[in-house]
Amino acid sequence: MTSPDFLIVGAGIFGLSTAYELSKQSYKVAVLNPGTIPHPHAASTDISKVIRFDYGSDIEYMEMALRSMELWHDWNDLFKEPIYHENGYMLLSKNEISLEGTSYESICYKNIVDRSFEHEFLNEEDLKSSFPAFEKSIYRNAVYNPMGGFAESGKSLKLIADKLRSLGVEIIENQEVDKILYESNKAIGVSTTSSDSFHADHIIICAGNSSPYLLPELQPFIKVTGHPIFHIKASRPHLFNFHEFPTFAADIARTGWYGFPFHPKEKVVKLALHSDGLELNPLTDERKVYASDLQQLEEFIQESLPCLKNDPVVFTKRCCYTDTLDGHFWIDRHPEIENLSIGTGGSGHGFKMGPVVGEMIASIALGEKHAWSDRYAWRNLGEDTVQEEEARYKRGD
Repeated sequence: MTSPDFLIVGAGIFGLSTAYELSKQSYKVAVLNPGTIPHPHAASTDISKVIRFDYGSDIEYMEMALRSMELWHDWNDLFKEPIYHENGYMLLSKNEISLEGTSYESICYKNIVDRSFEHEFLNEEDLKSSFPAFEKSIYRNAVYNPMGGFAESGKSLKLIADKLRSLGVEIIENQEVDKILYESNKAIGVSTTSSDSFHADHIIICAGNSSPYLLPELQPFIKVTGHPIFHIKASRPHLFNFHEFPTFAADIARTGWYGFPFHPKEKVVKLALHSDGLELNPLTDERKVYASDLQQLEEFIQESLPCLKNDPVVFTKRCCYTDTLDGHFWIDRHPEIENLSIGTGGSGHGFKMGPVVGEMIASIALGEKHAWSDRYAWRNLGEDTVQEEEARYKRGD
């Protein structure tokens, strides 16, 4: 491989979207990935990821997500087949949702109304009538809006990688980077576990869970947490019809639960938990789902979706988030090392933002400013730092 302008470590959504942005500007780009694409342990993989703009009082994230949704539509056109399915997004609450309320759902509802976005407000009877999967559930109100849905995550990465190859980007799979190579205070390349080395004018680390291991100076600010996901073979799939049943968050700030319609290809209903998770070492710890996780799933189904209570769980996995302590992205040039940029810290909400994060990382690597980049710059976080995403359930709160 001849030396490229940019060498990106990691072919998840951050790495591939960054490569796409740089390649559009005619830079020579190469990407290394530790396995095939999508990597089975990457946070970017699995069958689906939520695409939503609801971020409570965090207006910047909402604006970023709306921009990203525009780019997901562009990607649908680019690939000439849908990877982003806009089947709608629904917020459910056990409590009242109102324009005067202070709950996460109420604030999201107010944002929708203030911007005159199309939506539907549902009371308990409306919910049961329109979405009978929730017929015997415990939700008092819901807000449905047709914007939002889900992306086929693993499929997305494959299609983006194929497009990049057609644009001349060199993507090298099965090369696990174990060290960044330096000359004085400048990054010049990387070495891999197979004893190969790769050089470039500029190195970009988009290595997800591995980022704080490649850059130990990040370890005080980033931890890796595991979160259970479940695929269920629904005996009544018509209740979760792909074209009629929305992607949803079930009182998420107080429970962590969210879910998807019947997947059009995998033929399962996916449910998952978005919480503070289980801290683990992604290099050595098992990513399994425990009996206690399955008990939580059983309790959630019993009270929310009893139509699934006798249906088999056919797949489980613990998805790993690269969590910054404050829950925000980490996108910046290294403060002490030249020619080294970092794009990590998805914190459980990175996939939906992938297209706009790619724009941001590319801008930073080129030495430019981006409209939203200041917030995600290199920063000092301490023991008193709190995770700030309002949709993220924190156990014990």
